[in-house]
Amino acid sequence: MRHLMTACLLLLSSNFLSAQQIVTKDVLGRTITLKKPATRVLLGEGRDLITLNILDANPVKLIASWSADFKKGSEYADYKAAFPAIDKVPIVGTNAETFSVEKAIASKPDVAIFSIKGHGPGQTHKEIIAALQSAGIPVVFIDFRTDPFKNTIPSMRVLGKILNREKRANEFIAFYEFRKKRIFDRLVKFKLARPTVFIDMKAGTTENQFSTAGKGNLTPFVTLAGAKNIGEDVIPGPLGQLNLEYILTANPKIYIATGVDAFRGRGVVLGKDISAAEARESIAKRVADPVISELTAVKTGKVYGLWHFFYASPFNILAAEAIAKWSHPNQFKDVSPEASLKELNQKFLSVPMTGTYFISLK
Repeated sequence: MRHLMTACLLLLSSNFLSAQQIVTKDVLGRTITLKKPATRVLLGEGRDLITLNILDANPVKLIASWSADFKKGSEYADYKAAFPAIDKVPIVGTNAETFSVEKAIASKPDVAIFSIKGHGPGQTHKEIIAALQSAGIPVVFIDFRTDPFKNTIPSMRVLGKILNREKRANEFIAFYEFRKKRIFDRLVKFKLARPTVFIDMKAGTTENQFSTAGKGNLTPFVTLAGAKNIGEDVIPGPLGQLNLEYILTANPKIYIATGVDAFRGRGVVLGKDISAAEARESIAKRVADPVISELTAVKTGKVYGLWHFFYASPFNILAAEAIAKWSHPNQFKDVSPEASLKELNQKFLSVPMTGTYFISLK
């Protein structure tokens, strides 16, 4: 009888463990197996804390260890005010080069979450991946930077799955897909010409250098918005540089500068706690450049600004709304990226995004 009871208990235990097991695929198509939903994660890029906030009102409790890159940003103070324990989260490095496998393993995460490419370890860092997997730590790849148009929704799905936050992930996906479909349907209906756009990324931070999106990154969102990015035909990767001669020859109809608050004093500023007046002043200074001021976009007043980190976050659909409105104002009068941001804050973020994230110079 005792042996029978023991066998039954073992069977029940086995069934329970099987029920908890998670098998899914990341954005690279790799099969990921977890014994149970993750409660302790290693973040390869600290900025993905904001992504976790979509899924959990207290994302800090989920972090076993992380990269220190997020601690450099102004948003860190808001998260520290809300979650003081953030200061005690073990740091495993600041980028891929300083990443400590030993510290990562010592933090005992259930899973590591890496971007396929970015500031932390990515898919090319084979030794780091192998070391973590050898220690029994599955590595999950997400992507909001290289091909976010394709990978934002799959990234949110896999995060929802491994963290047992599928309901929350699906709510965000519905928020995202509604906006994506609204833009697409509107453009199909009106069959509009596509104005050319230059996205001047990190505008003004480096002299005579012009970073922008190529094939990937924000370009598909520009296309979705009914415009044409001048960088997509000459930059083979997701991000790259344009020379001044090419920009002047392309002579875009719309100019969009990106910036963050950290660029104060040296470039365009948008984002956390940046006022509309400060954002406009920084953009006005940028387009007052004797060469940039000759662009048709500047002469006709079609000058705008976006928060730089739309290029590497799941909030990229809000950038698409803004670009659609700037490209086709008559057809998108009822679309408000500011209203979408307000809804995002109310529904998904316990630490809201405050400041100026979209702006027109006029």
